[in-house]
Amino acid sequence: MTPFMLRIEELLESGGEVTEPELRESRPRTIGEGAHEQVELRSLAEQLVSEANAVLAAADRSVELVDEPGADALAFSLRHGESWAQVVTSFADHQSWGRLMTRESTGERQELTGPDALPDLVIALIATASDTATATDTASGPAGGVR
Repeated sequence: MTPFMLRIEELLESGGEVTEPELRESRPRTIGEGAHEQVELRSLAEQLVSEANAVLAAADRSVELVDEPGADALAFSLRHGESWAQVVTSFADHQSWGRLMTRESTGERQELTGPDALPDLVIALIATASDTATATDTASGPAGGVR
């Protein structure tokens, strides 16, 4: 098992440590930089979701990864029960901006500090998810598009 999988196992068994993902204020960057960062995050998210689901299967739970359609943006959502997060890169005026939105978002334009923050985001979603919700409950998450 990977270190990430062991973190999830520990969380399920004993409520292991939950570290909030590191965030920074969203800042403009070139379109190429923004697209590269988004693709890097999306690729890593797929790997982490696969690892998480391998561990969560024993508890009949899962994390869902959904690509979100939107004009002038690349986005994906991670969902686990009632918890969700949407990672978005928007493009306009020859610039791009990253943004992380969650149930707890305050409206500030914040983004993950980079790929190293993504495992903590997935762990936080698993830790805060309600056991009674299903992984496909979209009523409390992004509703089929970029916000």
